[in-house]
Amino acid sequence: MKSLQEFKEFFNQVMMPDLEALDKRRKTVVKRSLLIILFTLLALLLATVIYLSMDASKQDNNSVFYFILIIAVIIITAIIFGNSWARDKTFYTDFKQQVIEPIVKFVSPDLTYEPKNYVGSDSFQRSRIFLNRVDRYSGDDMVHGKVDKTQIWFSEIKAEYKTTTTDNKGRRRTRWHTIFKGLFFIADFNKHFQTSTVVLPNRLGKGFLADFFKKMNFSRREKLVKLEDPGFNKYFVVYGEDQVEARYVLSTSLMHRITEFREKHPNHLYISFVNSFLYIAIAYTKDLFEPSYFKKLTRFSLVQEYFEDIQLAVSIVEELNLNNRIWTKQ
Repeated sequence: MKSLQEFKEFFNQVMMPDLEALDKRRKTVVKRSLLIILFTLLALLLATVIYLSMDASKQDNNSVFYFILIIAVIIITAIIFGNSWARDKTFYTDFKQQVIEPIVKFVSPDLTYEPKNYVGSDSFQRSRIFLNRVDRYSGDDMVHGKVDKTQIWFSEIKAEYKTTTTDNKGRRRTRWHTIFKGLFFIADFNKHFQTSTVVLPNRLGKGFLADFFKKMNFSRREKLVKLEDPGFNKYFVVYGEDQVEARYVLSTSLMHRITEFREKHPNHLYISFVNSFLYIAIAYTKDLFEPSYFKKLTRFSLVQEYFEDIQLAVSIVEELNLNNRIWTKQ
């Protein structure tokens, strides 16, 4: 696994020329945007001053209408002009090709990066981590390939479901609810098992009442599995179709590795073992691999975030010891 110091050297020696060129483009977009905002504000101020300087007796309904019309024209013109003059249409595409792709290749040359692709909704639903109906599904930034002998896939995804309500006047309102947003990871676990085991964040804590409500999870066909690992139980609750197989899958050493991983990364972590595949979902509120026009691209601390996000996903293979081929598929 590549170290942060190795990446810093790669950043300075290989990435810096492309980052400097991209940062100049970023600054141009910001400057043009600020100029458009400034001229728009000045035009709005001038229109307001002219309107207020009119004789009060002449400020009838027609003058109010024309004043509002002029304000609307100024704003619409600024938006159209800004979109064509200030916007850099290829900035995001070039950023991903010149920044994210080199980082992926630096982490592992056996990985392939596809910025417009993502893990499919069928894989998301097969994981049995989230049981909600998925009405809208999107994603990007797919990375796939082999880490040693383990085949992996991961991407950023967002899954949502909708609810529709009708008020007492017959008006319908649709609301979208996020099921999951973050990094979704799949690996060939290379361990043969027949039933599903799901590891979820322990949101209820411990105690009699907590255990009672955990058992009352009727939405799942899997049943609560009690494991004798206090450190693991602090962070996670486990459901499995087969108690014996769940304990077989979640060995003492594997639970220890999952606990260590969770202690390093405070984001909500979900894991499942279904049909000989491992699924991991790591929740994020931010967009993972997107540039910001308001952050200097040549700052190492900013690019370091992208490296650590990708390294995090790839390091799961090592953290969970997936390459230790103790168990094999039958």
